[in-house]
Amino acid sequence: MPISHRDLWRKIKSETKGKSPSEEIAILERYLSDWPEFKGPYQEMRKKYERLIEELRKVEHVLSSGARGHVDPFSVRKRGLGEVALIGLPNSGKTSVFRTLTGADAEVADYPYTTLKPNVGMFNLGGFEFEIVDLPAVPDDSIDTLSYATGLKEAVLNADLLGLVIDLTGDAESQLEVLSERLREIGAKAELSVGTVPGGRSPSVKGAIVFAAKRDVEGDGAVESVRSLLPEARVFGHPIDGQLLRGVGEALCLFLDRIVVVARDPDSRDEPMAFAVMTGSTVHDLAREIHGDLAGVAKRGKVWGASAKFPGQDVGLEHELAPGDIVEILTR
Repeated sequence: MPISHRDLWRKIKSETKGKSPSEEIAILERYLSDWPEFKGPYQEMRKKYERLIEELRKVEHVLSSGARGHVDPFSVRKRGLGEVALIGLPNSGKTSVFRTLTGADAEVADYPYTTLKPNVGMFNLGGFEFEIVDLPAVPDDSIDTLSYATGLKEAVLNADLLGLVIDLTGDAESQLEVLSERLREIGAKAELSVGTVPGGRSPSVKGAIVFAAKRDVEGDGAVESVRSLLPEARVFGHPIDGQLLRGVGEALCLFLDRIVVVARDPDSRDEPMAFAVMTGSTVHDLAREIHGDLAGVAKRGKVWGASAKFPGQDVGLEHELAPGDIVEILTR
């Protein structure tokens, strides 16, 4: 009995996963040379793989040329509260995470090395924002094998925080181990330890958060398996809904010694707005963050949340805020 088109697709996907463009082209051409003559989905797949080979040849040309013109695409001017660089292995789902966080229109495709230069966008959450940089994939072996090795290393070192992207349809532990090796190779500020750690400490991530991509395929159980590998890390399953986006923002702030509080205007019907203030900030500090003029006329505040003794507590301007507080600043 001939192999079904779905099983054939899975077989090809398994063999090409993580391969370089030239290696993937060779695999696809081998399959196409002996392609089933059956009509319908088989021939649709054939057309798809023929188009994919054309795209991969373009990718191969860019990677081999090493030409970047007069402007270094890896030189990114920092904006917002901090810069977060997304890194992962080929076809891990980085660009999908990038699009969710920033809303930017970046190319997503089911073949490796789609991202050949950084995609840059802003992640906004109320009154603050972070710059998100979607970096080209890191390889299974040494980064020095890449034509863009120098730029990639500099971009990782320049980032304030890393977002490690793991493909849930693959072996999460092996991906984490490869990323750990690449981070050590680069000399990055972020540290990643997986498996047995000397001294009995739990495996952990420092200077990074983790996105477990393709949750819609593998489910929440796969996300939990990544959390079990890194019990001290902040792990977010992707796709990310609105509530989780708030959690991502709070996690990013935590790494930069900031807390997220929500300010609402008692005289307005506008939606409350989130602000990222330095840890230890007061009601008066929040007023300055909102607008300098408001800080000059503020008299007191009302607070709902962890720093309040009861909901809606009247507090002075020097009242210290806690993460998640909801605050009204009163001018009379």
